[in-house]
Amino acid sequence: MLSPCKGLLRKSTHGGVAQDFFRNLRTQIVKDLKENTNDKSLAGRVDPLVADLVEYVNTHFSQYVTSSSCSGRISLFHKGKSDTSSPTPSDGQRKRGSFGRGTLFQSHDPLPNVRQCVQDDLLPTLVSFRAWRDTVVETPLLLQTEVLQLKFEPLILHILCEDVEAAAALLQCASEAAQTNSGIISCSKGTAENRKITCCITSPVTVDVPLFSEGKWILPDSSFSDEVWHSLLTRCVEHANEMFKENEKRKLRFFDEIKKRLPSEQ
Repeated sequence: MLSPCKGLLRKSTHGGVAQDFFRNLRTQIVKDLKENTNDKSLAGRVDPLVADLVEYVNTHFSQYVTSSSCSGRISLFHKGKSDTSSPTPSDGQRKRGSFGRGTLFQSHDPLPNVRQCVQDDLLPTLVSFRAWRDTVVETPLLLQTEVLQLKFEPLILHILCEDVEAAAALLQCASEAAQTNSGIISCSKGTAENRKITCCITSPVTVDVPLFSEGKWILPDSSFSDEVWHSLLTRCVEHANEMFKENEKRKLRFFDEIKKRLPSEQ
């Protein structure tokens, strides 16, 4: 067991511009969170299942501020690239050169009624997607990059850190909590003089099943009502439900670690 990070984590020691830059950035983000403004997520708010953790980080540590968060989710997600202009629901929002319908289905909660989810949500979504996909002109670039995935994604928490020492202390907590895919993902310049250090807290608890890629379905698509599709999707959702449980355990472990290892300022 590693000792608490009191030697690594300390109150702001950078003077002048660098300290002011992070403090002003943090103040604005916390203000936006309280007023629920500038949230670019589909829900338009902080995921309730991670809200306590987000609030704790933002109210107890002046060295950190959360910039985005997700407690974990199961989803049907479509992405790809194309050199043709095909209309999609996200035409005005997607990045240049991207192609796809994005998130077709998602839940941040486990799905206890698996059969109902498969019958009422997943299968109709696949039928609708196939009808749309049949209208799309295929190109070599599209066939190389397109995929429709049934995914489980774990907790993802992006935290801006005042300095490298604060980032190191945070990542030590993540490591102890089995959030082993965590790391510093960006040291981008916030201004000409100051960098924004961003840590991503996450784990390898994932599921990724490519239902459609390279222009082909993983199973025959003549009828999505066939038992083989029911069996595949049912097993995937059952497995994702187990991933929800493991993800929750690791999230709570991380919460415990930051409470234990990082001295609170409140």
